[in-house]
Amino acid sequence: MHPWLFVLSSMGNSYSYNNKSMELRLPLKDISVNQPWGVNYVDFYKKMGLKGHNGIDFKTRNGCPCYASHAGQVVWAGEDGDGGISVVLWNKKEAYKTIYYHLKETSVDSGDEVNAGELIGKCDNTGKYTTGGHLHFGLKKTYADSMGTYNRFNGYNGAIDPSPYFKMAYNGFKIGAKDYDKSRSYQRYYRTAKRNLANEMKTALYMARRLKRLPNNEEINMAIWGGWDMEAIMNPAMWENTSQLKKNEYYEGERPFT
Repeated sequence: MHPWLFVLSSMGNSYSYNNKSMELRLPLKDISVNQPWGVNYVDFYKKMGLKGHNGIDFKTRNGCPCYASHAGQVVWAGEDGDGGISVVLWNKKEAYKTIYYHLKETSVDSGDEVNAGELIGKCDNTGKYTTGGHLHFGLKKTYADSMGTYNRFNGYNGAIDPSPYFKMAYNGFKIGAKDYDKSRSYQRYYRTAKRNLANEMKTALYMARRLKRLPNNEEINMAIWGGWDMEAIMNPAMWENTSQLKKNEYYEGERPFT
């Protein structure tokens, strides 16, 4: 279908550039954003002809599991030059695709059908345009009848900001609409829906005396959700662990971003 015919035919139906019904899972278990959408920390993207960063970079380490953000068909899995080893996953029904760059290896092959949350690869630092281990996550709308990129001349090579569409953690746990970039501690990944507000208030008051200020939600969660003591919470060098793990997970040898 010719692009202009597609635009005309899509007017007034459920297909739109800002698809509010789209729901994505976060592609990683532990969340820390290295580089958000649209920024220009250096003139790198301008030299590439882009308005800014055309995805979201998440912190990872070598071998960190990468999960499918949605169900769909694998339309690419392998070496992709500048993006290194990568996976492209297409949701034909809702006409969008997600891109996962700089992987160490893939766990899927082109043509595979995958479920949301399924392991699709392991992260690394492959490709040309990368300064350290991370996952570049991209989102593009496609045509209704093909995986071709829709509106590819939007200044971001057709990519759109994924952040409004992250509605779930990697395992399907619902998160707040604006909490995609918050740590597992903040998002309460492992807390039950039934909260003990009295205990939270008591904990917050105790922490305020130790911190000499009011604790934030993340710090309260570190104590209640994670079982961390104040010495660990107050230690900036421990933030990477306290923000992502429970205390018992840490002492059992688990480490975040791996």
